[in-house]
Amino acid sequence: MLNISDLLKPENGEQSFLRKPTEVGRFSLDGERLFHHDRRQMTCLVMPKVSRNKKLNFNLNDGFETERFVKRDEDVKERLDHLLMWMQINKDRFVHKDEGRSSSHHTIGNFPDFVLWRGHLTKFMCTPYENRDGWMMAAQKLGDTIYISEIETEAAKERKKQMTLREKTMTFWGVRFEGYMTGPFPKPGSEPELPLPACETVINTNMAFCSVLRSRLNGRHSLIYGAEVDCCEPVEVLSPPDCYIELKTSRVFTSKRQEENFYRYKALKWWAQSYLAGIPQIICGFRDDNGYVSHIENFRTEIFPQRAENLHNSWNWKTCLTFLDRILSCIKRFYQQQELCDMCILTFEPGNPCIRCESSNSCKDGFLPQWYIDKMKK
Repeated sequence: MLNISDLLKPENGEQSFLRKPTEVGRFSLDGERLFHHDRRQMTCLVMPKVSRNKKLNFNLNDGFETERFVKRDEDVKERLDHLLMWMQINKDRFVHKDEGRSSSHHTIGNFPDFVLWRGHLTKFMCTPYENRDGWMMAAQKLGDTIYISEIETEAAKERKKQMTLREKTMTFWGVRFEGYMTGPFPKPGSEPELPLPACETVINTNMAFCSVLRSRLNGRHSLIYGAEVDCCEPVEVLSPPDCYIELKTSRVFTSKRQEENFYRYKALKWWAQSYLAGIPQIICGFRDDNGYVSHIENFRTEIFPQRAENLHNSWNWKTCLTFLDRILSCIKRFYQQQELCDMCILTFEPGNPCIRCESSNSCKDGFLPQWYIDKMKK
């Protein structure tokens, strides 16, 4: 058992620090969810042109429950598979810790301590303030690297089964907003193409562009993680990930209290996602209860912790990073103490003061495919 209150205390009183992420690779998933080692699915931001006194009127319901909405089969559990495909293609860009540094500019560095998705890091970081959704993570060690993948909890399965039509519609609103705001990446010297007319736009959630990032937490946890990217600046002036943009939707504020609650609750996850990916700006479409976007606002990722700091009973970014550091240290310690164990299962339930940390030798918990294990052992 890991006591959550203990995980909120910095080791030796030090302040946690995440090194600015650098992009070391990227890949795309096409409309059939097939992997491509390129950026073909990257889209660019296309800001709508609206006259000064006119409001936007994006209908986020457009295309829902029609043949223009191709929904990814969420019952297919992909785990880390696509990220592992990138890892095995780029295996020769990593060196083992006992091999010393390579002089090649193509080399990324040592094999990392951890490989996982950004979403897993986000869940860890938000845990100190989470009182609604639990999580379960599996850790599996191969060589010097610990891989982490999420296991769907029974509560999450039940929630998915019980989703109302309204909840499904609101989930669709986020991806439909991306359709209004993005277009194909232009050729050098060309203007970005405008999005297709609403009646022709196909929303296919199989498609994705992913950035592979490298970072280090507190100088002791080296990380490689994948992050899906919504879109990019249309002009290649900034290098990734500084040129990437996160797209979000939120209900329009009708009172000061609603605005404060936005920064107190929703902004935490928004900040963690973009901060981890090194994405400097978030563009939000503010909508009404019927799913119509009236206006757009740009937020700098760095402002969210500042706004939260000024609110009573809100979150603190330092606590988030401290918790992430401590839980990664606990996972490492688990493998130091149980060298013969392949699997570690961590379970968090809201309201429980402890996180369960258990060993497992069950085949059903293993998620590293045999093709990957064979490739990395060569």
